[in-house]
Amino acid sequence: MSFADENRAIDLVGEARRARTELHERVEERVAREKERLRSTTKTRKSAETRKRIMNITTQLMVERGNTAFRMSEISRRCGMSKGALYYYFSDKEDLVRTIFEGSVDDLVAGVDAVAASADTPEEALLGISGEFARRAGEGSPLPLALVRELVQAREKSIPNDEVRIQHIISVVENQLVRAKETGSVRSDVDTHLAAVAVCGAFTFGALSASDEHATDANFADGLLDAIIHGLAPDSSRP
Repeated sequence: MSFADENRAIDLVGEARRARTELHERVEERVAREKERLRSTTKTRKSAETRKRIMNITTQLMVERGNTAFRMSEISRRCGMSKGALYYYFSDKEDLVRTIFEGSVDDLVAGVDAVAASADTPEEALLGISGEFARRAGEGSPLPLALVRELVQAREKSIPNDEVRIQHIISVVENQLVRAKETGSVRSDVDTHLAAVAVCGAFTFGALSASDEHATDANFADGLLDAIIHGLAPDSSRP
């Protein structure tokens, strides 16, 4: 082998070693990134689970008392964590309560929208909406307290009208009443907006009494809607 060939062979061996080293480093870097991603995913999942646990325990306490008069120290004690750890997940009591209440009302709005979108008739939609109120305000639910809070805030104008979720539900119900006019199940002279407000008021107060034995009856939604649409007068007195 000539001197030039020998040098070329040495260069090739060096290049091969460098390439192998670079490949090894890239593999190690990818493995490290994947490990970090998995740790981050696990941490995120655990954080979400912890937040949910805190919210569930807080909901239980609020439902027990029928109000939001609790201390963060009570929540931390029930959760078995320090107050410092609790404040890592929620900045303060208001943040915790707001997150719980907004989630429960948002779930109601989503359920109402789904029912209205899938119903074949306005009567079916209104019955389904009544059922959503009753079902989601069942035992252990924060929804009744959340509805009261939202109504109070709307009354005090501490939140903009377009952020009051009950306004959205009123709009959905009004659309169904307009459809019901077209089918003849609602009188043509009825003010659909005022009627929608009355209907949602009945649904809301029905939800607030969800712990009552009548509200948990299987026919609750049907009976409530019948009273709203057909009124309380005897059949003979109806026009």
